[in-house]
Amino acid sequence: MEFPREPRPDLLTFDCYGTLIDWDSALRRYVAGVISAKSLSVPAAEFYENWYYRHALPMLRGPFKLYRTLLKDSLHDALRSFGAEVLPADGDDFGDAMADAEPFPDTRAFLHQVAPHFRLGIISNSQDDIISHAVRRMDDLFEFVITAESTHAYKPAPALFELVLARAGVPSATTVHIAQSQYVDLPTSVPLGMRTIWINRNSQTLREGTPTPHAVLPDLRGVPRVLGLTR
Repeated sequence: MEFPREPRPDLLTFDCYGTLIDWDSALRRYVAGVISAKSLSVPAAEFYENWYYRHALPMLRGPFKLYRTLLKDSLHDALRSFGAEVLPADGDDFGDAMADAEPFPDTRAFLHQVAPHFRLGIISNSQDDIISHAVRRMDDLFEFVITAESTHAYKPAPALFELVLARAGVPSATTVHIAQSQYVDLPTSVPLGMRTIWINRNSQTLREGTPTPHAVLPDLRGVPRVLGLTR
């Protein structure tokens, strides 16, 4: 499917972690340290997948809690699922590991390329004190930064998307959303009428029933071409 370039976008919105910031590498290192400290025999990759898909993701749909608390609580649940002893302080610094995550190698150059042509915004299932580190590492190029702390709701709830559109004063039809998550971004951005570019860094298969994005790319380098900035 050819990406629809009209009407010309006024606003580019981004999922932050996994799209612009390599949180996966940072959190995997953190989880590996936890497993080592607990002397668990489970492979780090198995524990990580269990933590994210069985505990962290489902918590997004539960009663709202700040993301640092969600990280800690979901880690506790994952540890218990592997029979580990859980101490009250376990996971206190999980949010710090997320705050320390660095941009992907293609992120900063890409943002500087598109910033002169579009307004930029972030829509993130994070909290303000975590994402402030990411925004600084990306040279403060974003006019709008919307976190779950702003709305007390997590994507895929539409509140975050609706808030950035309201603050920018633009309709969804002139907004392009650029995101890596088929779990929390695509299910909302596409039905809301945002043209959506899926940054499929991990070569995932689109799950049945997930709204189809308007373009799929392995990283950010091809986005300027899709938007018509380069040939």
